[in-house]
Amino acid sequence: MKISKFVWSVLVAFATGASIAPQQVEAIIVDGRVSGQILFTGSGNITESNGINSSGINSNGISGSVINELDFNGQNFPHGPLSVTNATGDFFPFVGSQANFNLAIRWTGSGSSVTLLDVLPGVGGPAWLVPIAGANGFATGTFFSLKSVTFDEDSLTLIGMGTTQTTSGDPLVQKDSPARIVIQGTGQDFTYNNLTVVTTAVPEVGSTLGLFVIGLVAVEGLRRKIATR
Repeated sequence: MKISKFVWSVLVAFATGASIAPQQVEAIIVDGRVSGQILFTGSGNITESNGINSSGINSNGISGSVINELDFNGQNFPHGPLSVTNATGDFFPFVGSQANFNLAIRWTGSGSSVTLLDVLPGVGGPAWLVPIAGANGFATGTFFSLKSVTFDEDSLTLIGMGTTQTTSGDPLVQKDSPARIVIQGTGQDFTYNNLTVVTTAVPEVGSTLGLFVIGLVAVEGLRRKIATR
């Protein structure tokens, strides 16, 4: 059932994209990289494919053979919505909007030995989408992998890597960037009522290295200037 839902969501996404592309392709300018950070708040819960027993752990323990699933609570369960409560940079216009995930987040393993499921090569896995309230434009964030996941009945920390994109302004300008997506929550019985999703645009490695080199040159210049005094 899970796989069929995943395939269906992918087909719907492609069908939707195909239907809107002709109207939007000439209106969107692709220019630059995303900067900033966006924060969602809401609630969610974790289930396991083999069930969680009264002690909170599957009878075989949390292992690679167990599929864990994070669902987002709300009227569109398991997709959300979550509220956009804070943002910086290119994400600022999305404050006050709501975010929905296209899929629940499913994985196997624990700690740093985790594998994200439902990932299509070149497309990615679970993704969120946020429209701008009362205006044209939207933002997305897509998981491609998980760095680590730790959770128990009271807390959750999930760290993933992927991409993010914003499309906003007049005319519409599209920006893209690698992203780090961190989901944290506290609660009880594997239900996390204090759940946050933070997506941070990650600078390009070349840009970061360039800034580092510029910094070294500036420091060396200052050092020589002081030495000649």
